[in-house]
Amino acid sequence: MNKKFFRQLHLWLSVPLGLIVVLMCLSGAVLLFERDFGHVGQAEVNSEGRNPLPLDSILTSAYCHLHGKNKIVGVTTYPDPDHAYKVSLAKPAMAAIWINQYTGEVIGKYERAEIFKLASAAHRRLFGKTKADGAYGAKTGKLIIGISTIGLLLIIITGFIIWWPKKGHWHEKFKISSRSNPYRFWYDIHCVGGVVSSPVLIICILTGLTWSFGWYKKSFYSALGSEVAKTSSHKIPAENFSAWDTAYRIVATENNDKEIRIYQGEIDVITSGIGNQQAANTYKFDGDTGEISLVNKYIDKPRSNHIKGWIYTLHVGSWLGWITRIFYLLCVIIGAILPITGYYLWIKRSCKKNK
Repeated sequence: MNKKFFRQLHLWLSVPLGLIVVLMCLSGAVLLFERDFGHVGQAEVNSEGRNPLPLDSILTSAYCHLHGKNKIVGVTTYPDPDHAYKVSLAKPAMAAIWINQYTGEVIGKYERAEIFKLASAAHRRLFGKTKADGAYGAKTGKLIIGISTIGLLLIIITGFIIWWPKKGHWHEKFKISSRSNPYRFWYDIHCVGGVVSSPVLIICILTGLTWSFGWYKKSFYSALGSEVAKTSSHKIPAENFSAWDTAYRIVATENNDKEIRIYQGEIDVITSGIGNQQAANTYKFDGDTGEISLVNKYIDKPRSNHIKGWIYTLHVGSWLGWITRIFYLLCVIIGAILPITGYYLWIKRSCKKNK
């Protein structure tokens, strides 16, 4: 099968899907840094050399701030002494408040910045509104994103086949001509940019599809010799603040330099540095007394738990911290530019043929 077929297939896929690919790449680029910048201006406190209040006092203060029948379902503490505690609420989804751990004062409601809301809606469901928003467009949008992602994988594969050099001509394929006509320059940019960015884009595609299709997710885990990882919603309301405080004191003594997440009967200590960013040691505690009943180290957790964490880590490029995230950023921006240069080349070629 000659390259002409793959060139046509590359074109037929790229023309209808190009704009969606641009949207996916740009929105993904924004979401890469939400964890770092999403709380700026919301969660700053001044430690001034003080020690935090007992956790039960903090939770009592937060509970008094709640309205109606809402409940506390979790607390996140941070190693940075000037980062406020995050108290998670039962409703609505992802609801939380920030509380000053030194005064017990509620300093604000957790708010996802509009730019991240918009990017998430575009990246995950093509702006489709969820059922909670009074619509059902999310399912359709999610399907379109999933199909477009598969299409992008085929576009990359066919592009590689078209680009693949003859024996002994590798160095020529990585040259970008700046002295020729504009068409040649943008053609070289399109080819070299596509090759350089494709490893990251393929990683994002293969991991991202696990959120798009259940059958793919099951196959992905099976290929790695595991069942699909179980998820926990952590929606059980706190029943005894004193028990939470007792368990937290025990765990925090040895992990004061880690992010700690407390839920009813369970504490997760985030151990990630380089590698899986969702790696955590889990402590089970008695809901009445706060006594630690079980310690489940990350290394001893099921394979499915490790795979789940690595899927997220590889998708967002955080496995080597800022180094890989910046590299991912460059690659996804190139990924957004590729369809634009492709449209330019296609239009120029079409005009030339018409003449």
